[in-house]
Amino acid sequence: MTQDDDISAKSEAATKRILANFATFERQVHRAQEYFARNNLEAAAIGAALAAHVATGTHCGIFWSPRLEHLLNSIGRKIGDGKIPFSGQCAKTSCQNVLHVCTHAHHSGGLTRMISRWISADRDRTNSIALTQHRGAIPEYLSTAVARSGGRFHHINRHIGGILEWVRELRRLARRHDVIVLHIYCEDVIPLLAFAEVKDFPPVLFLNHADHLFWFGPSISHVVINLRDAARDLSESRRGIDPRRNLLMPTIVDQTVRTRSRSEAKRALGLDPNRVLLVSVARATKYRTMNGVTYADLHVPLLLKHPDAALAVVGAGEPSDWGPAIAAVDGRIRPLPDRPDPRPYYEAADIYVDSYPFVSSTSMMEAAGYGVPLVTIFKVPEAARIFGINHVGLVGTALVARSDDDYVQILSRLISDEAFRAQCGQAARDAIMTKHVPSGWLPSLEAVYARSIALPPLDNDSMLRGSEIERPYFGEPDRRHEDMFKSDHPLSVDLKSYMGMVPARQQWFYWNELRREGAFESGWQAATYLAPEWLKRVVKDRCWPML
Repeated sequence: MTQDDDISAKSEAATKRILANFATFERQVHRAQEYFARNNLEAAAIGAALAAHVATGTHCGIFWSPRLEHLLNSIGRKIGDGKIPFSGQCAKTSCQNVLHVCTHAHHSGGLTRMISRWISADRDRTNSIALTQHRGAIPEYLSTAVARSGGRFHHINRHIGGILEWVRELRRLARRHDVIVLHIYCEDVIPLLAFAEVKDFPPVLFLNHADHLFWFGPSISHVVINLRDAARDLSESRRGIDPRRNLLMPTIVDQTVRTRSRSEAKRALGLDPNRVLLVSVARATKYRTMNGVTYADLHVPLLLKHPDAALAVVGAGEPSDWGPAIAAVDGRIRPLPDRPDPRPYYEAADIYVDSYPFVSSTSMMEAAGYGVPLVTIFKVPEAARIFGINHVGLVGTALVARSDDDYVQILSRLISDEAFRAQCGQAARDAIMTKHVPSGWLPSLEAVYARSIALPPLDNDSMLRGSEIERPYFGEPDRRHEDMFKSDHPLSVDLKSYMGMVPARQQWFYWNELRREGAFESGWQAATYLAPEWLKRVVKDRCWPML
């Protein structure tokens, strides 16, 4: 087979995969539409959420769905709630009281940390948080940030009832604030339902933190906040966002405080201070093996060329297929479990290497704060730049390799040339200090709020008029999307998470469907899924139910 034949075969396989995924998505969309036709609003909303889970976990050639947003908008407009006026301050001169809407506040993960940093940095405003589907305790660092801001937490899903009551509660909260910022998961339908009548609410600002995935939100977003150039381009070209409302803002990261020298940090970790240390920090899923080539394999030629260098990969865990590469370099590749605080490795690093094939921009920014040079790999066409590093402070400071050979050459120079290392590390640090740490980031936030005040109201009636059927796209970046980002868990896992949110009749239907699939581990576990979500929160979170 020639190279052209191989490319053609891969393209054909990608097209078939996208079509198969889109067919599964279509089935969920039709089910949701059927529930709506029968006026079963909660089941229709859950059906839309499940369709979104299909589109985020298995790429369908689309990044948003006008049909589903129209459906959710129609459901939301049918949910009555006895309207009360909101303060309207944001529409006049300022945004003083901010409501951040989050799906879940995870203890680990960059999104929760970013929200905490945002609130901590924005000291002149009151910032509160509404949680639509949170389970368990709130991370202490987030609680502290909200308390210092003078804000409050509102657990929407602890209110007695289901999705419709939670929608009403979110509306009541929203009208008491000047601006709403959505940090929601891609499939969260509650804000879409709550803010269906956009003219009745303060401006809704959507943080595009999952810019590489399908998500709900264009039809309610007064402003979309993108964190990199490629995300802004995709929001306009593939999600229908008006360019006037499509903004760019840097990711906020903590101010770096080095506690020890690089040599001292290496000694503290039991490493040779004279050895050049490459470090990477990310979740294990970001080091996915591609076409039989592991992340460790990428570094074997480099480490054979430089016996004085080593690689530590924090978060990789214990990948079973890295063994041959580790053995080939006498153990100088060291995969490590995820750590709650990776700072000792940032302090010890001589060079920071990005995760691959899934980039980790926040980790790169954190490393840059320590004056560490940054290297990332981008081997796909420019049309697929959503897969690469193009974030505000990293453009022009991160060294970008376009091939495996290029990667080895860039890293080889950094290993060999200490002065070049220092120069690149200082440039990266300067960019982060200027744009991404709180003092440099705040002007960008103020510009976003100012723009949200200046813009006219969003006309989502016009945006959703017709709600034509979206068609899958088979070019870049869609054709290679699933290779990088496919979710490994079945739809039944997502369905189980919604079991407590639907009416009893629909819950029984879903329960039997899951039971037939063998999705429950025991009879007791199966029984627990028949309990309403608010009751589970009362029992598991040890809280009083809210009326």
